[in-house]
Amino acid sequence: MFVSDILSQKGGNVFSVTPGTSVAQVAQQLSVRRIGSVLVLDGDGGVAGIVSERDLVRALASHGATALELEVRQVMTRDVVTCDPDESIDQVMEMMTRGRFRHLPVVRHGELLGLVSIGDVVKARIEEATHEAEALKAYIVAG
Repeated sequence: MFVSDILSQKGGNVFSVTPGTSVAQVAQQLSVRRIGSVLVLDGDGGVAGIVSERDLVRALASHGATALELEVRQVMTRDVVTCDPDESIDQVMEMMTRGRFRHLPVVRHGELLGLVSIGDVVKARIEEATHEAEALKAYIVAG
């Protein structure tokens, strides 16, 4: 199974903000939308950064309540790891585990195609394992 399979099921809609968005606005949107991160896009629609719940906690720990007044550009993770839609679920799981992050933008030729979460990847892997088990059972029964 590939990242493109996940995107075909969940779609490519990605909530994003600009670098000038306030941390307070991002926190509000993460809560309202029940998501764990938001992409920060530059003026050309390219990925400039990502803000996760972890980034917000770090900002609060460093700046206290005034962190909410900061702009996203001041707290975002700039070196965003991305994946290609043709990468396998196993490759993406390894990237996320090694990098210790839970959200991965899907980009091809500089174009943002979507965002996959560790939840999406685990769900896809479970579905894949279930299909494999069913196929093995059918093979054994057919004898």
